[in-house]
Amino acid sequence: MGKKDILIEIGCEDLPSWAGEYFKKQWVPVFTLLLTEYRIEYGEVRFFYTIRRLVLYIKGVSSEQRDITTEIYGPPAEIAIDENGHFTSAALKFAASHNLSVDNLLIRERKGKKVLAVAKYEKGKKVFEVIGEILEESIKRLEIPRGMKWNGGTFRFLRPIRWIMLLYGKRVINISLSGIKSGSFSYGHRTLAPAKFKVLSPSDYMDKILKKFVIFDPDVRFEFVKAEIYRKTGVKNFIFDDGLLRKIVSLVEYPVVEVCQLKKEYMEIPQEIVSAVIIKLNGIPLLNKEGCLDRRYIAVFDGIGGDEIKNNYQDVLYAKMEDALFFIKRDLQVDFASYTKELKNIAYHPKWGSMYERIERFKKIYSILTDYLNLSAEEKENIYSIISLCKNDLPTLMVTEFPSLEGVIGRIYAEKNGYNSIIASGIEQHYWPRYSGDNLPRTIEAAISSIIVRLETICGFLLDNMEIKGSGDPYGLKKTTNGLIEIIWDRKLNFPLREIIRKSLEIFGSYSSESEDRIMDFILQRIDNMFAGEGISPGIRKAVMAVDGENLVILREKIDALEDFFKTGAAKNILVPFIRVANILKQAKEKGISPGTFEESLLVEETEKELYYFYRKNLTISKLLDSKIRDYQGFLQQLSKWREIIDRFFDDVLVMCEDEKIRNNRLALLKNVNDLFLLFADFSLIPIVEVEDA
Repeated sequence: MGKKDILIEIGCEDLPSWAGEYFKKQWVPVFTLLLTEYRIEYGEVRFFYTIRRLVLYIKGVSSEQRDITTEIYGPPAEIAIDENGHFTSAALKFAASHNLSVDNLLIRERKGKKVLAVAKYEKGKKVFEVIGEILEESIKRLEIPRGMKWNGGTFRFLRPIRWIMLLYGKRVINISLSGIKSGSFSYGHRTLAPAKFKVLSPSDYMDKILKKFVIFDPDVRFEFVKAEIYRKTGVKNFIFDDGLLRKIVSLVEYPVVEVCQLKKEYMEIPQEIVSAVIIKLNGIPLLNKEGCLDRRYIAVFDGIGGDEIKNNYQDVLYAKMEDALFFIKRDLQVDFASYTKELKNIAYHPKWGSMYERIERFKKIYSILTDYLNLSAEEKENIYSIISLCKNDLPTLMVTEFPSLEGVIGRIYAEKNGYNSIIASGIEQHYWPRYSGDNLPRTIEAAISSIIVRLETICGFLLDNMEIKGSGDPYGLKKTTNGLIEIIWDRKLNFPLREIIRKSLEIFGSYSSESEDRIMDFILQRIDNMFAGEGISPGIRKAVMAVDGENLVILREKIDALEDFFKTGAAKNILVPFIRVANILKQAKEKGISPGTFEESLLVEETEKELYYFYRKNLTISKLLDSKIRDYQGFLQQLSKWREIIDRFFDDVLVMCEDEKIRNNRLALLKNVNDLFLLFADFSLIPIVEVEDA
């Protein structure tokens, strides 16, 4: 079958900066899945986007669907064929329902029984006959966030569609989406080449669109702008935010880079504020290698630059900078602590009240948590100040105008009001980490404050029966919980998490054991997910988490110790007997056999006596697991001493013997041994294959 390329271009009104990556991750996989479902072979898939177009280019698409033969099963053969081998009325009806004669019936085996079947042959359609259907279905399946409707129809898309081009080779595929019909034309850059132009084929599009001043590949635009920044500034080591640059290049089709300059007096303003103003106007702040803001910054325009455009842009930025100076002056006329009362006017949650009420819950959780931590009076005082003031910048003019500065403004204003550096930095850092890989709080005071805020958030939203499914993260709860876990691990904070959660729920006045379990399960799911992301095997995760799920520091240390133990190669030789002990007890339980109470007098075989004496002699191994010692590596190394006696026990002793008393006593002995090792992990949850592959 001949193969041709497919080109789909959807032209829209201006798309938001995140749209391209959203469609790349959400729509393209749906489209290619449908190609597979429609039995269409295809080659390389490329997706491009700009502010006003989405482009899907698929190479080597087959000209026809693959032919398919399917079998449809009918009545059992024992009903459809009589004792003389003749077809019954059931067989005749089954054949007739498929417009076939009984001569076409087949006999197949299904689920251990013979049944009648018919084979249906379906010849594949031409791809150009179904590709439009696939496009429409792919968009229907896509969840469009905040989708828009137009032309009075029910069809939704992220922004109104203005043109559609769908080509299979040189053939135009006709479809219509919300009244917009596909054609063989596209449009160039809105300013530099706005006219409609005809496209003859996918390769013709790639050639012509570039000549129409549209750099359709976002990666090319990104690298082009980076090169232009270095060329026009003459500096190769400027630091700037790649994520911000990618956002900005998604908003242009033909980027023009201009180097702008701040007024000298603006350099006296905290650089976070200056950067926020630049970023709000889609500019790019530049930092030197020491991380200090440079007077120069970058503006990226779409298609047209030059002094007039640049000067107009700078005038707008200067006006914004003057606004910022005015806001700062006005904000600082009010004592920073006085903003607390204004939090009463800021809604936090329909069920849990205002931001002021939230601060009051912070203080109560502070009283609970700090009782479990070894903190000095000064540290406690600083933490209390941080959680009391940490949201006081929300009512300020600066944060109202620049929400991205939440926390930063709190730090700056706290410093201006004479608070010590621990409190001021804690106000900013209680938001840390803001995302995976972000900085963690740098002081114990900021770390504890962040934990308090996160506990209140998790409890409040999960108490409201919020459902968190799949990859979604409503209100950033997964991110909030991951940050909680990271801080606890980083600071090695030993406290009973379940007990803290229970008491925190009581603060909300909505405690129930179901809520407590739900929140703990959610936190443990996040821990398991984080361990999985580190490459920790399922068996190790399950084995340790089955025993330790409430002290996150101990959990982390045990996981690390067991993972390191596996890496030494010793696990295969040592863990197998302990897994055998755990598994035989599990099998006995499944059969309803209870070990009962161990009695030394019922020991018969010499080897089982030796195991018992060895067990008694080595009971002290449990001291290595004491919360003050926590020598988990030492504990695992001690396992090597047990291997020989446990192996001999299984070789010499028949555990499941006919004598019920002796059998149960042997199980009780093994249970005592297993209970000792259950202090570390449930080794029965580690599959033998994981140990052998270690």
